[in-house]
Amino acid sequence: MTDLPLACKLGPIDGADRSRRWRQLAADAAPVARRTEGRLEVRYQPGPGVLDELHALAAAESECCPFVSWSVTERAGDPTLVVSAPAGDPDRIDPVAALFKA
Repeated sequence: MTDLPLACKLGPIDGADRSRRWRQLAADAAPVARRTEGRLEVRYQPGPGVLDELHALAAAESECCPFVSWSVTERAGDPTLVVSAPAGDPDRIDPVAALFKA
C-alpha cells in the first residue's frame, strides 16, 4: 500500500467537529487568506478567544495533517495562521489553501 502524505488522519465524526470549529472561527473573526508559493497566511480579526482557538486548531491540525507545518502568530495585533509546505514541495499547500479559498 502506498503512503498518502496528503491524507488527513481524522475520522468522520472528528472531522465534522473540526470543520464546525473552523467555520465558527471564520464566522466570529472574518479571516482573510493570502497564498504565496508554498505558504498560506490567514489573518483573523482579534476578539475574545480567537487567538486561543486558532492555537488549539493549528495544534490539532499539526497532528492529523502533518504534510504541512502549522503555526500561529500575531501580525499587527491580528491572530494569524501560517501554513507552510516543505521546501521543494510547494504544492503540498494546495489542499489546505483550497479549504481557505486561497
